[in-house]
Amino acid sequence: MSPSLALQKLVRARLVADPAVVALVPADDITDRHGRPARFPSIVFGEGREHRLGAMKRESSRVVLDIHVWCDSPGTRQSKLIVDAIRRALRASPWSADGHAVLDLQFVSARYLPDPASADLTHSIVTFDSFMLETA
Repeated sequence: MSPSLALQKLVRARLVADPAVVALVPADDITDRHGRPARFPSIVFGEGREHRLGAMKRESSRVVLDIHVWCDSPGTRQSKLIVDAIRRALRASPWSADGHAVLDLQFVSARYLPDPASADLTHSIVTFDSFMLETA
């Protein structure tokens, strides 16, 4: 399994198991899909980037993962609460992820954007950076 997909599966499992996250976003609305979601609030897995780092005996990768947060409330308050819950749910490491060890996962940034098509939608993008080793 690719390191990016392994990380995405692990992150989703962590988010749906975290009471603070699912208190804000139902587990069924934490998904991998394209475009604006049909229900709000939603957490959507977005772009991912894999960079091979190489090692003597194992493959190592840097994986960057974007997570999109969509809210249908005015302003950015709800979106910022969800982003904070995501950050807190993903603090602990190292983790094991489908043939990979996640040695480090760091919050990089969060952007809070009004949706140009609707004054009532907020679209936030949260970026995480990870270092992973292939174990299998």
